[in-house]
Amino acid sequence: MQTKWLGPAVLLPVLSAVFAPAALAEAAEKIPIVYSTDLLHPHDDPDDHYDLATLFALDEFDLRGILLDLGERQTARMGRPPVEQMIKITGREVPYRAGLDRSLRGPGDTAAGGSAESQGGIELLLSALRKCHRPAVLFTTGSCRDVAAAFNREPDLMKEKVRALYVNAGNGPQGPQWEYNVQLDEEAYFRLFDSGLPLYWCPCWSDEPGNPEAILGRKVYATYYVADQAQVVGACSPRVRNYFVYCLTRSGADPLAFLDSGEHPLPTGKRNMWCTAVFLHAAGREIYERDPQDFVALPPEQAAREGLQGRKATPYEFVPLRATRRDASAPETQAATSGGWTAVYGGRCEDHVGNRQAGPDGKRDCLVRLSGVPGGTTVRNVVLTGPKEGRWELQETGRWWRVFLEPSGDRLDCWFSFYAAGPHRMELQLDDGKTEVLKFDVPQPPATALESQLDAAKPNARVFHITDELYPEILASALKNLLAGLGQ
Repeated sequence: MQTKWLGPAVLLPVLSAVFAPAALAEAAEKIPIVYSTDLLHPHDDPDDHYDLATLFALDEFDLRGILLDLGERQTARMGRPPVEQMIKITGREVPYRAGLDRSLRGPGDTAAGGSAESQGGIELLLSALRKCHRPAVLFTTGSCRDVAAAFNREPDLMKEKVRALYVNAGNGPQGPQWEYNVQLDEEAYFRLFDSGLPLYWCPCWSDEPGNPEAILGRKVYATYYVADQAQVVGACSPRVRNYFVYCLTRSGADPLAFLDSGEHPLPTGKRNMWCTAVFLHAAGREIYERDPQDFVALPPEQAAREGLQGRKATPYEFVPLRATRRDASAPETQAATSGGWTAVYGGRCEDHVGNRQAGPDGKRDCLVRLSGVPGGTTVRNVVLTGPKEGRWELQETGRWWRVFLEPSGDRLDCWFSFYAAGPHRMELQLDDGKTEVLKFDVPQPPATALESQLDAAKPNARVFHITDELYPEILASALKNLLAGLGQ
């Protein structure tokens, strides 16, 4: 089955009913939505809670399921509280399940055979698609693993029943894909570009790592903007305000009772945001300047009723491109010595250990090869420290990440999960009471790149593109005004 672009922003299967991601022609019939999110409580990044509220605030959406991504984290910090709070606030019943608890091991991996709990997300997605009488819109705002594995299991169903797939990940068509959501599951991310699904690619960053200011005000391929939390949350209804307070304070109170627990201090400061523009696009909403520097996202027919049709802003667009994977080259090795011991950093290759688990987790580990190890040496523990307060140990601590040791003659191979690039210190605690200390640098892992051709004649995706230097201000204002109506 082929895909076909219809109009300036529509990609859909030829055999599907003809309608766009924008719900312009069928406003009365809601758009089926399945949403994949790395939402956690306590959170990793509370932008996920703002995204969830935005999703529930859009009446155009028929929410058929929420996939709670990263099943290995959901076990201890499941995103159930914010979902249940949104259900309570809006009265919209939405099923949700935890997703896969490991990364894909290759582009065709179906991730079958894991625990029953980890299969719930894929099963919910496929079941929701089967029940939809019109094709659905899918969003990924964390890793792509559940959607990619679902495609590997039932590609024909996905091609028939998915009208648009919005992937919030990556850092634009400029090359290496080092962005956080990509690194959560690189194989899954690149699989979607080869799937033939109607892909709307929404990169989080541009090609300037660690420099968000370089994105703001520039016409780039990135969704990033900043919102003022006090302004956004302060405009919300009391229950929605408490929803955000509960999240941002990492509260352990009863989540539903907290919604009606009275006033609490409002959150302050800036909040990095990425995903809300694409929700508006999928809903078919346009953005209008209601008053100077005051923007609202409305269905075009409502804007016409309010006399705003001549005040439309166009802060972004989707541009056709063809993107293909280009594998990264191996990093250079680095050596460090201490006495007769030598440590050589060998890059990322095999999978032996997870973050806090002693076994494989589907991700390539960092390798440090220790040579010159005296015969009969027994290592009691390894304490490895690195940037950003990273810490790994050979022994189980319940807190720190794990190290895996593999002896071979006078050599020890030490494996650990990558956390951050920079200087690392390894302390080997030996059974004879001695210690050996080695220091080495871990380079930024080479990121697999995309080779992209913009405005391609035969695109396999459309990429988000900022078209107005006021994009950050426009999106922040539209977010505030949209969430102000949630739960009213």
